[in-house]
Amino acid sequence: MTADTRKCALFVGAVSRDLLVSGESEPDSRPGGGVHHGGLALARLDARVRVVTRVRRDDVETLLAALRSEQADVLALPSHATTTYRNDYHAAVDRHELKAASDPIGPDDIPSAWRDADLIQISPLHQRDVAPETAAVLHGFKGLDVQGLLRGTGREGHRALPVFLAHIDVLQVSESDLPTLLEDESLGDFVQRSGVSEMLVTRGARGATLVTSRGPSEIPTRPVEGGYPVGAGDVFLAAYLLSRVRGYEPHEAAQLATRVCIAKIQQSTVPRDFRLQENDA
Repeated sequence: MTADTRKCALFVGAVSRDLLVSGESEPDSRPGGGVHHGGLALARLDARVRVVTRVRRDDVETLLAALRSEQADVLALPSHATTTYRNDYHAAVDRHELKAASDPIGPDDIPSAWRDADLIQISPLHQRDVAPETAAVLHGFKGLDVQGLLRGTGREGHRALPVFLAHIDVLQVSESDLPTLLEDESLGDFVQRSGVSEMLVTRGARGATLVTSRGPSEIPTRPVEGGYPVGAGDVFLAAYLLSRVRGYEPHEAAQLATRVCIAKIQQSTVPRDFRLQENDA
């Protein structure tokens, strides 16, 4: 029997029901969240994908069908509610309204056999989505997208952040959430104080900023007409983490992740025939 040499990727966080406002009487409903978009992308980039999520039992089949069709191993923990967002991308600033929140995912919810992975993407969608101490029981190259911790009322997400930061390698934040993360601190001071070795600031059509011990560097992108940008940030972090554990340096990894994002936006999901190594610089 041939050994499976693919990189193992673990995704932790809620899968969401995304209600996309399109001007019609009823919003379009689709699965969303980092575990969905990032998991699908890496499954198509030839990683072995595992997902730990929480979702209402009645929504399991609908929201997790795509991941399972890509042969992802999915642990769907029960929840009293499915995380649900109403998303409006028609205004000058994107609007995300949390309509329902799933129960938290704690350390004991992660199967012991799954706690070691080549890469781990933690993608909380609301402030109580993933308990911060969960990161401590996971072993591998870990990335955290903070958008769910920063959005909504209250300070629970801010209080959890230092616990997360003690156990992750890569922090991702969108440009729109950056002021909330930094408060009165500069980006450089935050990176130095937090101890995070690599930080990604996503800037939409203007690319991203990568911050490492060498300082910040800009990662440009190219314009994409039309397409489906929802989940591009989740795909960017997932592709970055995969590139890093495949041996690419941070700047190269960010460039490769940008190319994966472009493919995702153009075709709504990463094509099955997309090969990361064939799109190297």
